[in-house]
Amino acid sequence: MMIVTISEKGGQQSQYDFSTAAITIGRMKGNDIVLPKGNVSKKHSRISVLDGQLFISDMNSTNGTYVNGRKVAGEQPLSETDKIYIGDFILQVQAKVAGQAGPPMPPQQNANISDADFSGPGMAPGGPRPPAPPVAPMAPSLDGPSGFAGSVDDLFGGDTDGPGHRPSRNTIRESAVMRDSGGYGAATGEFDEESKTPAPAVAPGPGPAPRRRPSGPSPVPPAPPLSESGGFGAAPSRRDSGGFGAAPPVEHEAISSPGRSMDAVLAGRPAPPNAPIAGPRAGLPAGRLGGDSGERAAHRPTIPPQSIQSEFDEDFHAAQHDVARVLLESVSLDEMVLEYPPESDVFDSFKKEVSAAVDVVAPSVDREALVDLMTHECVGLGVLDQYLDDPEVQDIYIQRADRILVRKNGTLSVAERAFSHPSFLMLAAFRLLGTREPVTFTDEIRFGDGTRAHVVMPPIAVDGPAITVRKPPVAHLSLDDLLERNVFSPGIRDFLEHLVRAGRSVLIAGPAGAGKTTLLGAMAAHIAPGTRVITIEESAHLQLPQDSVVRLEANPAVGYGLKTLVRTAVAMDPQRILLDECVGEEAYEWVSSAASGTEGSMVTAHGISAASALERIESLCLLDNPASNPRGLREQIARGIDFVVVLNRSDDMGFRVRQISELQGVDLDAFRLNDVFYHRVDGNEEQFHPTGYIPLFYEDLRDAGVDVDFDIFRD
Repeated sequence: MMIVTISEKGGQQSQYDFSTAAITIGRMKGNDIVLPKGNVSKKHSRISVLDGQLFISDMNSTNGTYVNGRKVAGEQPLSETDKIYIGDFILQVQAKVAGQAGPPMPPQQNANISDADFSGPGMAPGGPRPPAPPVAPMAPSLDGPSGFAGSVDDLFGGDTDGPGHRPSRNTIRESAVMRDSGGYGAATGEFDEESKTPAPAVAPGPGPAPRRRPSGPSPVPPAPPLSESGGFGAAPSRRDSGGFGAAPPVEHEAISSPGRSMDAVLAGRPAPPNAPIAGPRAGLPAGRLGGDSGERAAHRPTIPPQSIQSEFDEDFHAAQHDVARVLLESVSLDEMVLEYPPESDVFDSFKKEVSAAVDVVAPSVDREALVDLMTHECVGLGVLDQYLDDPEVQDIYIQRADRILVRKNGTLSVAERAFSHPSFLMLAAFRLLGTREPVTFTDEIRFGDGTRAHVVMPPIAVDGPAITVRKPPVAHLSLDDLLERNVFSPGIRDFLEHLVRAGRSVLIAGPAGAGKTTLLGAMAAHIAPGTRVITIEESAHLQLPQDSVVRLEANPAVGYGLKTLVRTAVAMDPQRILLDECVGEEAYEWVSSAASGTEGSMVTAHGISAASALERIESLCLLDNPASNPRGLREQIARGIDFVVVLNRSDDMGFRVRQISELQGVDLDAFRLNDVFYHRVDGNEEQFHPTGYIPLFYEDLRDAGVDVDFDIFRD
């Protein structure tokens, strides 16, 4: 005597009203509830009620029965709020008191089960979102509007709260052509296209016929550009410019098989009496629940809150401001050359002028550091030079002249130093671009060591030039290094190594900055020596130990983008192709290659879950082949990708393996995925869990004599 509510990931919810005290659940006929999925055993679980108390027991199933994420061992009590995980299904049971009416007839959605609940074994990890990260306090505003025209008093003595003037349209020409910068601002893998997976049918077996019912802060004004006088510098390059060390030059860059469908499983089987097939909810297409897509809600990542510490030295910045005021009384901004890096005699000349201005101000801060920084503002990139040469700094984000964020040793903080005035920030931006009159308002500059600087100019950047600098990784981490950093569990580490050695093709997905390239390099290091591997990157960062590796780097300026390089790699007789950061038409070329000869290839892409990453790959493939049949394209992707590894950023400024899923094929119009591992955070504790599902290739490895540990699939 119980009411059972059944939900399948992305499918319809149904309710059964039983008048017996015990029911069985399984895949085959003869059970009271039949769940026709391959990850459900023939006789899987038993639920009973005694004196109003519910009990559940597992019937020696292969993948186990889970209650609230914990595996059922023996018979255990069950409450009405507990969620039972059996394969791809979630069940909730309510005991009926004698005389209690069954559930209401109109379709409704069970309020106790949401799409985000599909986070247990066999499901995608999920859970409640944490609160939004706190907003960091704004740094003090600079004095006065920015500008180059007028007297020094006009430049520095303006009203601190007054509005600044916009850049002159005559100085920075407007351009309708905005060059795509590639590595920044790429899509995150979210799509508005709704899932069209038909609702699964859950057929009851013989026995008492159940009654089935559907259920359903005020910004600092931007600095105007420098005057049009002054020379045009060559493409900037970093080298020793007197004080911050040498730097490299800058270059400007213009086993899968389709599974048996549920219709085939249930073909020819009529519905039992009093058990009509549930229809879709009113106003919704079949197979959809109300609200957001079930898959997307289940896989929505939780971005950890990050508090930003401030190291900003207000006294030093005030001294910078005073020295700049005195300096510009004797040196015009037009006299500050655009060439970068400057010649040594130019550096020495401006250093004398800066020293004289510092002597006039006589600040109570480090004189040598102040002179050096102000000299670099006059002839170089200012404080940016200092952080570019700091090996502990990984990323630099210039938000405005007096607010710079740096990521140092994985921790984001407000930088200690900043620009003395927006005019010097504008000058630094022009030196990076190599011109005072950029033809576009966004551009990307690459240094010789792989460092990339992305520049956004006013009027698009409201608070002055916004510069994002990302350095290439200095250390190339191994799987053991990532294990020490708690990126995954020891079991997952072994699984990833065997995954690579077994020649399975892998899609590594995650948001920007989630460590996709780092994990790609760590996994690729386990490719067998002598394997012909070709790596394709926008900027060559991967350093693999094999002597047989060929490294290719994109150069769109001369017509060699990622798509062209993938085609070139296919002609080079590769055994594996590693594509880092798939963002465009190259997706179709890679999938075609991985599905037809380069097994064991790997690719990284943006995505917040296994399903959304595959959807993104599908959409990118359509860019190159829009006339392809959708079903055929999905089947080709399923042949080319065996596993999906999903990463996410963590609250300790690192990243975690959030989900590992096997792509088994295509069911109707959706990818068929089976989760192998998932990561769950409960309060302040985080754990990696296996789902109990064992991929078939592990058995193949065992049969081939490889020493594999099956205990990693047990929780």
